Amino acid sequence: MNFPLFIARRLYRDHSEEGQQMSRPAIVIAQAGIAIGLAVMLLAVAIIVGFKQQIREKVIGFGAHIQISNLNNVQAYDSKPVVVNDSLLQYLQNYPGIAHVQRYSVKAGMLKTADAFQGMMLKGVGGEYDLDFFRRHLVAGEVPLFSDSVASNRVLISQTLADKMKLSVGDKIDTYYIQEAVRARRLQVIGIFQTNFSEYDNLFLITDMALVNRLNGWHSGQVSGAELTLQDYNRLEELTYSLADTFLDKVDSYNQDYCVRHIEQLNPQIFAWLGILDVNIWVILVLMIGVAGFTMISGLLIII
Repeated sequence: MNFPLFIARRLYRDHSEEGQQMSRPAIVIAQAGIAIGLAVMLLAVAIIVGFKQQIREKVIGFGAHIQISNLNNVQAYDSKPVVVNDSLLQYLQNYPGIAHVQRYSVKAGMLKTADAFQGMMLKGVGGEYDLDFFRRHLVAGEVPLFSDSVASNRVLISQTLADKMKLSVGDKIDTYYIQEAVRARRLQVIGIFQTNFSEYDNLFLITDMALVNRLNGWHSGQVSGAELTLQDYNRLEELTYSLADTFLDKVDSYNQDYCVRHIEQLNPQIFAWLGILDVNIWVILVLMIGVAGFTMISGLLIII
């Protein structure tokens, strides 16, 4: 009833002397070659796709999917404030497709110990901030509950910075911030995390939003911006442009314009690099398909 299946069974089950000498070894070699080629293709695709996903998750862990900030931050080095009050938070939380909304504030400064110094970005977070990302990568200490109203002077740092600055949990560090005059704050290391993503591990320290807002001299309600986590990453472009239209003519109580950007726009060099990895996948697939096809054709020719 099935002619190709009939031929395949005759070739594979041929127990004659000629069949044993020719058909069986050729078929085994062809099967092994195709199996190895398919395994290499699956392994290569799995490794590259998994690597891209891990890098993307780490970038998102430090900055969420979408950020709403001051329009002037696009061209300014220092973070400019924008008002994100409770009513705006509630509006964003109820926006279709958004899973979580959290505020943040940042302040550029310098970390200094007796032996070394390092530029850094102090990121302040509040009680609504989702710290699960840092809990998953915590290697020592604890992840405290940060506040947007009280400065505890506690800070999370990366293992990379801790090794470079020779710090451990419980140590106190001096941080300096250049404004009209140099301001200093002594912070205590309460936890150490390690994401193995050096670009951010070398940069961010996590602390209370109240401390960062006080260092920046901002008014009540002003923050660096809001971070939005989406329910579906595939809707990143759609929701970004939808929110951008919503905030297009909107200004806060201090007449500051809002700017909506997604994580790929904020980190174009990283996502461009990840996009290049897709070329590697296609090269490997083409090569392995060629090898498997050559093995298959060779096996058929030997059988014939």
